Amino acid sequence: MPDSTPIHEPSKNLAQGEKLLEDLQAMVPDLRARGRAAEEAGRIPEETIDELKRIRAFHAAVPESYGGMEVPFPIIPQIFRILGRGCTSTAWCMGFLIYHSYQFGHYNRKAQDESFGARGYTMAAGQVVPGGEAVRVEGGYRLTGRWGYNTGILHCDWMAVPVPVKEADGSSELYRFYLPAGDFEVLDTWHVAAMRATGSRDATLDNVFVPEHRALSVQRLRDHTGPGLEINKGPLYRVPVLTYMAFGTVGPLIGAAEAMFELVSDILKTKVGAYSGASQQGLMTQRVRLARIDMELQSAIGLFEGKMDFIWQRLCRGETFSREERSEMRMVVSHLARKCREIVDELTQAAGSRGNYLDSPIQRFSRDANALATHAIFEFDHVANLYGGTMLDVDLPPDAMI
Repeated sequence: MPDSTPIHEPSKNLAQGEKLLEDLQAMVPDLRARGRAAEEAGRIPEETIDELKRIRAFHAAVPESYGGMEVPFPIIPQIFRILGRGCTSTAWCMGFLIYHSYQFGHYNRKAQDESFGARGYTMAAGQVVPGGEAVRVEGGYRLTGRWGYNTGILHCDWMAVPVPVKEADGSSELYRFYLPAGDFEVLDTWHVAAMRATGSRDATLDNVFVPEHRALSVQRLRDHTGPGLEINKGPLYRVPVLTYMAFGTVGPLIGAAEAMFELVSDILKTKVGAYSGASQQGLMTQRVRLARIDMELQSAIGLFEGKMDFIWQRLCRGETFSREERSEMRMVVSHLARKCREIVDELTQAAGSRGNYLDSPIQRFSRDANALATHAIFEFDHVANLYGGTMLDVDLPPDAMI
């Protein structure tokens, strides 16, 4: 379905994106080394954030018009993936603060000047589950409410929340508001068994004023009719919003599975069965297991990268995606999340008791991956029901999260 989006070269800004991925890969050993301290502190270490700033990671999704990289879409989920090889929590938390600049590209110029103008990038946290209430007042809105799972709230400058706005006729429309992080009261609620370093605490607002330019209808964000797209005409900002979000969120799980394969393979080279005395390196069963897992992992990565390239090529030709195609993208991500968790679980068993020590990243990857795989965005049965329905000519619900 062609539209009015200009045709762009797929390689646009690719070199900057590939250099960024190389720099992120160089951080992986340090991310693993900081994993335990990050988990115990319940936040991402400042050394990690400083390094991400140094390599300009927070510029990745910032529009070129503000000096950003505006990298090709396939680079964005790879940022999550590579960070995930070092630390799942770091990938999840910092990945969000990097990729949320995409959403600001849809707001009007005043909003973009405010978010990008001061230093050329922003570190914005965001919540996708609607909550609270917004009341229209002169010049803007007043917001009150409480939101949970605010990943990045301990490190961000802005926070974006979806809030229904009640109209005089009794109807309501969902808007996405962004506010300075300092406007929120951050509550000490993140007491969890995994993903602890994300510091994803609850946050509240109490009758806080938000000016008009910091509000954007969620429907306009989903339909790509936001005023910012008159400024930012590149295909990155035409990626369907749920597709953009979903592929990024599965990146840490793919990275965790890759890290586990590397770590456990190294253990099995020298591991000897405690009771059997058998070298694991010499066991056919272990060799067959690793060969199979490697093929499963490579297949998952191939699907991940292939679908992202497919999306990008279509967008660069000025094409859009049907609702059925968007439901397939959600299905791909849910499948990948399930497969990566299965791989991580099997490798955890293969590692044995060596992976249980707190200094070992294996137990942290295992816990974090299992916790992350329960996230609502990966809910397999719900997404499969929607996608399977499209193959049987069942209409998608109007409010389907695709």
